[in-house]
Amino acid sequence: MVKQKLRKYELIYIVQPEATEEERERVSSRIDAVVEQFEARVLKREDWGKRKLAYEIRKFNKGFYSYAVLLGRPGLTQEIERVLRMIDSVIRFITIKLEDGIDPDAEIVIDDSPAVREHKALDFDEEMDDDA
Repeated sequence: MVKQKLRKYELIYIVQPEATEEERERVSSRIDAVVEQFEARVLKREDWGKRKLAYEIRKFNKGFYSYAVLLGRPGLTQEIERVLRMIDSVIRFITIKLEDGIDPDAEIVIDDSPAVREHKALDFDEEMDDDA
């Protein structure tokens, strides 16, 4: 049997500022249900809290931001987006494909520590200096 390659996705969604903790948890559990249904994995999840929006969306100036990195098969994001469209408290969302063709048996490690980010930034600065 041929194993289907996986994709890594980034999901960011914004929930209305009046939403209770219970409502925000309900949105998260709906996403978890889709992830489980597609036999995918949540690699990273962050709650960014209540922030001011760049522009008004549906008469809201603020919203609760949530971030997740997902690993799954094609079709996962379409179902997640369908579910998010049906939830009234979600005012905006975006999914981005980060990587394609990931081996399902490979061990996935996300290292987003500050030291790693700083090292990557230094490497980028050095590359920029070479081009000048």
